[in-house]
Amino acid sequence: MGAHTENRIRMPLRRQLLVLLPFAFFYTAAGMLGQLERAESLPMLYNLGRAAAWFVCSYGALSALCLVISQREAILQAVLFGKSLPAQEERRGKWYLCFLFAGICLLGYLPYYLMYYPGWLNNDAVWQIEQILGWASPSNHHPYFHTLLMKAFFMIGYGLSGTYTGGMAFYTFCQVVIMATVFGFFLYWLYRSGTRMVWLILAVCFYAFMPVNGLLAICMGKDAFFTAALLLFAWMTVEFDLEEGKKTRFLAYFVTGLLVCLLRSNGVFIFLGTGIVLLFVRGWKRRFPLRTFACVLAVLVCCLLYRGPVLRALQVEPPDTIEGLTMPTQHVLCAYLKGGSLTESEIEMIDRVAPVDQVGDYYNPWLFDPVKNYIRESGDQQAIADHKWDYCKLWLRVGLRNPLQYMVAEVRQTSGYWACSKRDYEYVYGDYYMVDNPFGVTTQRKLFSYDDELLLHDFLMGFRDLYNRVWSLGLNTWLMVFCIAYLAYTRNGKRVIFAVPFLMLLVTLLLAAPVYNEFRYAYGLFAAFPVLFHYTFRTEM
Repeated sequence: MGAHTENRIRMPLRRQLLVLLPFAFFYTAAGMLGQLERAESLPMLYNLGRAAAWFVCSYGALSALCLVISQREAILQAVLFGKSLPAQEERRGKWYLCFLFAGICLLGYLPYYLMYYPGWLNNDAVWQIEQILGWASPSNHHPYFHTLLMKAFFMIGYGLSGTYTGGMAFYTFCQVVIMATVFGFFLYWLYRSGTRMVWLILAVCFYAFMPVNGLLAICMGKDAFFTAALLLFAWMTVEFDLEEGKKTRFLAYFVTGLLVCLLRSNGVFIFLGTGIVLLFVRGWKRRFPLRTFACVLAVLVCCLLYRGPVLRALQVEPPDTIEGLTMPTQHVLCAYLKGGSLTESEIEMIDRVAPVDQVGDYYNPWLFDPVKNYIRESGDQQAIADHKWDYCKLWLRVGLRNPLQYMVAEVRQTSGYWACSKRDYEYVYGDYYMVDNPFGVTTQRKLFSYDDELLLHDFLMGFRDLYNRVWSLGLNTWLMVFCIAYLAYTRNGKRVIFAVPFLMLLVTLLLAAPVYNEFRYAYGLFAAFPVLFHYTFRTEM
């Protein structure tokens, strides 16, 4: 059922009211668990009352919003005595408008590039550049494919300038241009799709002038390229029907899917989860989508070949064992340190990996890095690698006896991504600056003065404070869930597919996020909002 355009307000159907129930349960659980510390200090009956209030308010808000938005045309006509919004129609945009939108985005990012020339260098990128220069062994700890991309741009810049600064500057500039081009493409597509002008202007402001987009575009990390690949992959998942499309569409979807898998360690799980959903949706009530299956399989095979024989041939070291065990480790340590029930043999198994008399000094329920580094330096992660099944059974056994401690560990390690009250004062503007590095590279302003830098610094700090007053990573998730709820309410199943990759991104964070609240890990969803809102709220044309 599409949005109503008749001058008559219709009450929601029973199916529509029922479909909102699981979404109301999500908001109830997220609202309660996001305030876990407060809930622990309150009586059970009081918490039950709070949960009931959360559910009633969530369900009421969902029902009201879905009713009003789905019938906004009829409501507007009734309120304004027959007046309505102008009809949405696809536009005949010329190809050069795509470059115009990209140019606007580029103009929005260039001040950051010139002010912080040659870019922002974080500790992850320092290690990657050391690998590029041969100062460190190749490693897939940070995706080696991104290191190879960085090497291609960095060495061109180094060859042209003869300096490390020039190498960094060339890579950063290319990244800025690519991000401006990708965002410009989506703005052009929104324009061609008939987006109302007021929303198109807001989308232009979002992509071109939102500070986080400019800042991450000049940061030498994998997050910008991964976000671009994820957005294109999600868009193609909706727009490209591989069963009926041309071979070029097959190739484009294959390339974006492979980039998603290779640019982030959790990318393959995002692609696989999206592929399973896509096969189910397109195979529902019709023949099996053979070409879609072939494309998904081809991406997975290429990814496995790359991660296996190719990286071994290049003598690239795989990530160490403990790197991918964030949640199991936090679960078990929480059960041990917070009064859970463990047997002596289970404690001995923990002690083999991390001495139990000291691990409590490093345990942080919101950040895994202290424990991870402690195990690397003073523990024995090889014990897990040599006895994988035994430690898997340990995690299962302890969890069955201590489900409450496991839940507490899960909530505290991931709450920033789904609880809307968690603020992020560090990563919107903070550590993503020019860190100390062995290359002697320092920030060199171009065109701007020192006073200009102070003004920009004050502006960015003000933006960070404003962001934390009105927004959070958890609110990203709440809005995405509302979009899915609205599409389910209006029975626009095809459009829901766009949200699936970002839903899978959230799932991977729930399974392995090393820190409870880091903006760059969820940047892909944040950058997708203009397109997601277009798919969610546009009327049928």
